[in-house]
Amino acid sequence: MAPLDVTRLTHVEVEALWPQRTTIFACPEVDLKDNQVIDSSGIAFLVQWAKHVPKQRLRVLHASANVRSLIATFHLEPLFDLVD
Repeated sequence: MAPLDVTRLTHVEVEALWPQRTTIFACPEVDLKDNQVIDSSGIAFLVQWAKHVPKQRLRVLHASANVRSLIATFHLEPLFDLVD
């Protein structure tokens, strides 16, 4: 599978990615270094992804301050392993 493009992760991109979720959720990490925009749909997509990672947390690489803030605001820290 080609690297997932998460430059934008809004309701528009989530809707397009949803049919591929089984393949996407098989990967235990996501790299957000190029992410420019994320909304609540994007965070919800990451939550669903994290819930499908067996016996571990979803590794989120290069999460921006905005992503970290949203994760903290919604108390989602237990689902993610945030790595710089």
